[in-house]
Amino acid sequence: MNVWILSNEDAGPGHSADNLRTLVEKAGHTVLGVAKRYDDREPLPRGLDLIVAAGGDGTVATAAGIAASTSAALAILPMGTANNIASSLGVAASASELISSWTTARRVPFDLGHARAGSKRWLVVEGAGGGLVPAGIARAEDNQQQHGELAPADEIAAALRIFRDTLVQLEPRPWTFMVDDRRISDAFLLVEVLNIRSIGPNLIFAPDATPTDGYFDVVIAQETHREELLTYLDRRAEGRASRLALPQYRARSVEIESCTELHIDDERVDTCELGRISFRLEPAAIEILL
Repeated sequence: MNVWILSNEDAGPGHSADNLRTLVEKAGHTVLGVAKRYDDREPLPRGLDLIVAAGGDGTVATAAGIAASTSAALAILPMGTANNIASSLGVAASASELISSWTTARRVPFDLGHARAGSKRWLVVEGAGGGLVPAGIARAEDNQQQHGELAPADEIAAALRIFRDTLVQLEPRPWTFMVDDRRISDAFLLVEVLNIRSIGPNLIFAPDATPTDGYFDVVIAQETHREELLTYLDRRAEGRASRLALPQYRARSVEIESCTELHIDDERVDTCELGRISFRLEPAAIEILL
């Protein structure tokens, strides 16, 4: 296969870009290019069969957007901290094992979300939402700046504790949004529009969600769910298994009318400045090798 690699060498203890090239070529494939960052002003090589994302969720999301503009499939080499996209698909082997499996791998359809507010557009690979997640992300980023880098498992555990502390102080806020044709208006601790089962530091809010079914999973939590969320975060931070059963809806489109801070994948967005924001799902937008 003709392969192009997007490699984030800073996304945890992964392979170098040069090492990845060597592994791919040893597996019998032709590497047409390796990039450590993507500039959409630079044309991709012609004749691509496979785009490889070697890094964390941000790298995978960027590569998914690139794949959507081509006829090439996407392969994931998870090397980040959370690896939400890879874990949702069951991609967990080593880079060398995954590369050796490409010639016999299944091609699985993968849905992509699209967000729009006025003239602004976003690709939604993991999910979007407000309340606990963007508040926790902001607090975790501040904590990382103060305490520096941690090993991936320690970073996840630390982030879960930060999200737990954030939830203790979080007040439910009024939300109004449309789930397909259903209008919902109430106070919530969190609202998440998910394409995959988890978000942030492996927060598995929709355990049964799949990015191959043509639907978002819209997960909500109100004051009555605070204790369930606290227990979940405590257990996960301690390394114990735990499962949430929050209310959720399946939808092909969602429209958020509320003035609030959202995250779209890992980007924080202020809807008070942007106004109403709409989400739609594009089923089977790309193919992924599994």
